[in-house]
Amino acid sequence: MDKNFDFTTMDLLMKKVDAKPELKAIVNDLILMSRKAGYLGITMKEIASLCTLGFIVSQEPELESLMNYLLSRTAPIDDVLN
Repeated sequence: MDKNFDFTTMDLLMKKVDAKPELKAIVNDLILMSRKAGYLGITMKEIASLCTLGFIVSQEPELESLMNYLLSRTAPIDDVLN
């Protein structure tokens, strides 16, 4: 296991999932999509950057246009995001 994996953070996240069941689908999607991205050669740093962008936009909606621009450049091949 990579030395960067933090079991404490995962334990805390699972407690949040137990408290808010609607988070289960999000956690599932993030795990499966990042696994798929890893298999396709996207690095952990790149995955973290993508997730960070989504989080930052959730906190600062004025950056929505930046995210929309980046999404327009990366139209998905299949319908995995919908």
